[in-house]
Amino acid sequence: MDILDDLQELAREVGSKDTLHPADQKPSRLRKAAIITGGIILALLIVSLIAVSYPISDIIKGQLESVPWQENKIILENFSIFFEGEMQKQLSDIYLREQKAEFSACLIGEKQEERYLISSLYLPKQTATFNHVSFEPCREDTLIMLHSHPYKSCLASETDLETLKKSKEFNQDMLMVIMCEPDRFSVYE
Repeated sequence: MDILDDLQELAREVGSKDTLHPADQKPSRLRKAAIITGGIILALLIVSLIAVSYPISDIIKGQLESVPWQENKIILENFSIFFEGEMQKQLSDIYLREQKAEFSACLIGEKQEERYLISSLYLPKQTATFNHVSFEPCREDTLIMLHSHPYKSCLASETDLETLKKSKEFNQDMLMVIMCEPDRFSVYE
């Protein structure tokens, strides 16, 4: 009976203690709030890291910089580009057909004050390898050099900007337009 007495005494001692071991205590409301707040902050940091990392940050920047078609027009802050006839459909069709590789188009027309009036286009000869596409330069009378980028990649590369800079030596009015969706463009002066 000594063992039974010892167990009963031990049970009374454990039951009579008012304080529990710290690991056995329930968390306070303040501690719960701190844990939830810390979790939310950590989740926001992870989401912001994802949002500003490549390629998402470039997609966001490109969407902010680019503009959509508006009934055969691309309307910008300082000027607008107007397309005659079925050119909008023609460019969208080429973009959709050439999804696997970039395409280039030379747009011909005239500039009238803050309006670029595009009346025709031609596709320059291209050379493609498994990882690169290159095009013959557009003629000097070209008003807009247009080329495509992969879907939603609307930002010009350093090579694009250098090409535009060299082309402006022959034609100051020339623009570069990047088509990054069937109906979305980034325009560079």
